[in-house]
Amino acid sequence: KVSRRETNFPMTPAAAKIVPSLLTLFVAWRVYLRFRRNVGRQSLQPGRLVWRIVLFSAISLAVAAGSFLYPKILLSFGGGLLLGVPFALLGLHLTRFETTAEGHFYTPNTHIGLALTLLLAGRIAYRVVVLYLASSAPRLPAPGVMQSPLTLSLLGLTAGYYIAYYSGVLWHTRDRG
Repeated sequence: KVSRRETNFPMTPAAAKIVPSLLTLFVAWRVYLRFRRNVGRQSLQPGRLVWRIVLFSAISLAVAAGSFLYPKILLSFGGGLLLGVPFALLGLHLTRFETTAEGHFYTPNTHIGLALTLLLAGRIAYRVVVLYLASSAPRLPAPGVMQSPLTLSLLGLTAGYYIAYYSGVLWHTRDRG
């Protein structure tokens, strides 16, 4: 008798084709939402900025914990995090801050944040295609999801940028909130 834990539930061929498509659509939707959120003047909402910092920090800690046993992956992720800081400083330098009768606002530089987000989304889409093709070729071993130093360095770059950028916006507007 085989216990439930020992049973391997293979993905059906139909599900194997649908899952990458749904994941790609989800990533495209998130990129679109990020694009809309990063374009134009934005109201200064310190609580929302703190939430974004916490979210990106939690994701970073989870990825670092998950790749702790793989030094090359961890190093590339950490390098990406550190490389995100100069981009954030440049983004802060290009950000316009203003106070009006309506409240406090900031206008982020659209190009930097969007470029980093599109770069990461493109890399994730590429990895989904690679994993999909590897799963449909029975003779090739499927690459691990978390075994790409480039993907994790881009994730670190994006996370490092947003953690440092949102922290910088909070710091710059600390007396206005």
